[in-house]
Amino acid sequence: METISHASNTEQTYFPEAILKEWDNGIRQYSTRRGSTEILISYIPPGLHMDLHAHEEAQLGMVISGELIMQVGEHQRHMKALDSAYIAPPFVPHGAVNPTDQEVIAIDVKRLKDDEVYTAPDDYFLDVYRTRDLLPGMEVTFFVEDWIEIMLADIPGNGGAMPEHKHRNEQLGICIGGGYEMTIEEYTRTMEFGVTYFCEAREKHSAINTSDHHSRSINIFMPPRYNKNKNR
Repeated sequence: METISHASNTEQTYFPEAILKEWDNGIRQYSTRRGSTEILISYIPPGLHMDLHAHEEAQLGMVISGELIMQVGEHQRHMKALDSAYIAPPFVPHGAVNPTDQEVIAIDVKRLKDDEVYTAPDDYFLDVYRTRDLLPGMEVTFFVEDWIEIMLADIPGNGGAMPEHKHRNEQLGICIGGGYEMTIEEYTRTMEFGVTYFCEAREKHSAINTSDHHSRSINIFMPPRYNKNKNR
């Protein structure tokens, strides 16, 4: 994972430099943070068992590469890459096993704000809610809960773009394939695998993919932006 160097303090607010955490069990995590939210990209060794644990933050996660057996509370799910997500509300135990002989890459988002209520499905796992074209040629897939929305977006190459806009929703994201240019306010960052961005409500932002191949990103909205009327 590439990190930002010699960036201004303001630029690092939007595109924080990743801090490497290395644990005794062999997990490597790259952590970025803005305010009450931390994004962790974890590299999980083959065969590793991560014991059940709990904390005051809510935690949401997905597998990016490989597969995990994830347990939240009393429920387990065999999670494969980008096919589902989990939510562990505050103080709900969670842990995982890498059942394979390959390293797994996963993303976790930890968050705690006094004015938020962190709901989850009865079994703590989110399945695909909807897939559609957000813009011509830009297919997106949504996972939705009352307080949060995950959008997987494929940005087409050769000029595929999300025009500049702003909204009342907080937005953060991670590049998980290819590369594109992300601009927040007047700051532009080349997004490559594992690079993250944080965009508060009402901050202008846009993206463009000038390469000749598509790029993929995970984008998270709080509260949900595109699926505000989801019926539970």
